[in-house]
Amino acid sequence: MKPRVEITVDGVPVAGAFYERLMSVTVTDEEGLKSDTVDIELNDGPPSYLALPRKGALISVKMGYGSNLVLKGQFTADKISLDCLPYKMSISGKAADLRSGKLKERQERAWDKATLGDLIAQIASESGLTPAVDPDLAEHRYEWIGQQDETNIHFLRRLADRHNALFAVKQRRLLFARRGSGLSVSGASLGSIILTPAVIKTGTLKVDINDRTKYSKVVSYYQDADKAQRVEIEADADADGDSVYRIPDAFSSPAEADKAARAKAKELARGEGSVSVTVLGDAAIEAGLPLLFADVRPGLDGVPYIIKTARSKYTKTTGFEVDVSGRLYDGKSATEDEGAGRREGAEPPEAADAAGKVAPSSAPGTPATPSVFLTPRFGRIDEN
Repeated sequence: MKPRVEITVDGVPVAGAFYERLMSVTVTDEEGLKSDTVDIELNDGPPSYLALPRKGALISVKMGYGSNLVLKGQFTADKISLDCLPYKMSISGKAADLRSGKLKERQERAWDKATLGDLIAQIASESGLTPAVDPDLAEHRYEWIGQQDETNIHFLRRLADRHNALFAVKQRRLLFARRGSGLSVSGASLGSIILTPAVIKTGTLKVDINDRTKYSKVVSYYQDADKAQRVEIEADADADGDSVYRIPDAFSSPAEADKAARAKAKELARGEGSVSVTVLGDAAIEAGLPLLFADVRPGLDGVPYIIKTARSKYTKTTGFEVDVSGRLYDGKSATEDEGAGRREGAEPPEAADAAGKVAPSSAPGTPATPSVFLTPRFGRIDEN
């Protein structure tokens, strides 16, 4: 079955002549808030030059095979470039939802005894978005928290850092989920991208196993109003570490300081390994999904990665390919409860099953692959 791309502009499918001129379409999907983008290249020139599209047009892109197409995103055209002699037109756009003025408007306000879910819901409502928050994270209650002359985007990023989370705005939803867990905001498994040699473009697979500075603990602080002094909170990081990482900002309560310390400890554990590969077109590949390899080589097969960037590209010459970059899974996010703990009524998983097993022959320190990562992803799951 031949690869296919389908494009609409302001809700209207483009005409057949557009596809005759189409040279390439590239959609870049980034984990978290980094703005997703689209880049379209068209063959322009005499005798019939292409009409110049308007900036601000809403572009929708689907990719896939035959009638099985996946929506890769909706974008607002923000740059039109022309090359002349020879002739080419390039159209670039960014994720449409991030153009909301409310998200970029500075605010000065505070909340008492509000939950994280309350904050996300209020900010989403102000921007005409639907909130989608991990239920465990949503239950975390702040004694007091302030938004201090900062944009909603900056404030949400600060909250995400405190909770070891990522937030994104996609398809009119404000998503707030555990960072690098490979789970949807509801906590359900999204399924994994499992790559075999048959779908890997020759010469593109590169794996780096990196050393890093190891911290034995993370120290944060909260301001004790009664004693008028800062009090330390510690979180264990790496048992092999010999350094202490200190978060300079003081938090409003012991719970806040503890949350920040634990989140930073997990962040410092990430980034020990990375992978990049080009995949023969798979429309199911998206940023944030677990990535595994099978039948490639011992030491790599079964090692858990999280996709950081997925760049889907369609051209008339090469067809449909996806450039993927990923980082080593942090070893915790998909198997542990956050905030208030496991949701009421949920059955506690068997610890050994949830944690999974370490891939055979893998490098020392490689995290276990959670059992939920072993389910392949077939097509798109729209929870995230």
